[in-house]
Amino acid sequence: MGAGTMSAAELAPYLAGPGSAVVCLLLVGVGGYRFAVSYLVPVLEATVARHMAELERANARHEAAVTAHLSHISGMGERYDRLAAQHADEHRAILEAVGDIGAQIDRLTDKGTR
Repeated sequence: MGAGTMSAAELAPYLAGPGSAVVCLLLVGVGGYRFAVSYLVPVLEATVARHMAELERANARHEAAVTAHLSHISGMGERYDRLAAQHADEHRAILEAVGDIGAQIDRLTDKGTR
């Protein structure tokens, strides 16, 4: 054989050792890639889609609860305003009575100290 060529006997150890390891590595890599693309990606995609749908449902429930609470709070404010308007006269009468009692106490106290 020529100076730059190898015989089959000289080439066999390379093909059986490092060469076959490289070929095996490439085959395993291609198989792993195909497995990931054909199985893992669709499974992950479906999982993410389910998760996002659940988040959207939770967000809708939360939004409905917030809307209900806000309408309830708004209703409480309106009820307070209505009750305050209904009882404003009573409130003024109570304040005047308390003021009158305070004046009477002051008069009695002044009489007792003289």
